[in-house]
Amino acid sequence: MFPSFRFPAALLALATIAPLHATAAEPAPGPFYAGASYGFRASSGLDCIAGQSDCDKSSKRNGKAYVGYSFDALPFQGGVAVPSIELVGYMGGEVKSGFDTDAGKRAGRGKFSGLGMQGVLGYQFDAFTLSGRAGAAYTQGKVDYLGGGSDKKSKIGLTYGLGAAYALNKNWSLHLDWDRVPVKYNSKQTTKVDMFSLGASYRF
Repeated sequence: MFPSFRFPAALLALATIAPLHATAAEPAPGPFYAGASYGFRASSGLDCIAGQSDCDKSSKRNGKAYVGYSFDALPFQGGVAVPSIELVGYMGGEVKSGFDTDAGKRAGRGKFSGLGMQGVLGYQFDAFTLSGRAGAAYTQGKVDYLGGGSDKKSKIGLTYGLGAAYALNKNWSLHLDWDRVPVKYNSKQTTKVDMFSLGASYRF
């Protein structure tokens, strides 16, 4: 499994030091950037078992971190189109639900982590950027069943999403993103997690 990052603390640190970097960074930023986002909600698409009292199909402690490279911008409809490529790490928080197994549906608690590569196409106008992304990710899901036992499975699948960003200055931007990530918890249970996240990025 991938390490658990403390995304809220990291974002707070980014917001604290951003003004200091903005003052010192006079040269135009380069094509490389990095960022992190805290997933405030992730819908799993799983189904609860009848009578499961602690069922919560949406996890609330999720996150992603990424590094990217932007290619040359192209003028488009009064703004510019900016193609980029990103390496992304995902962390999925705990979801309490029912999971399909060989012995039928069982109650459990599932988590996932993953690593992916994606292409991003952004449309930038003034300080705002709207973007779409698509790629592939390797994810590893794990479920601990409430009656005992656990399962772990890996999956390679397509990822895609949408995003909006606002540039605070030449280096720092705030982001609101939606990502759909494929997850396999066991041999019978596969789903797609919809993660909504808020974060920041820094362009070097």
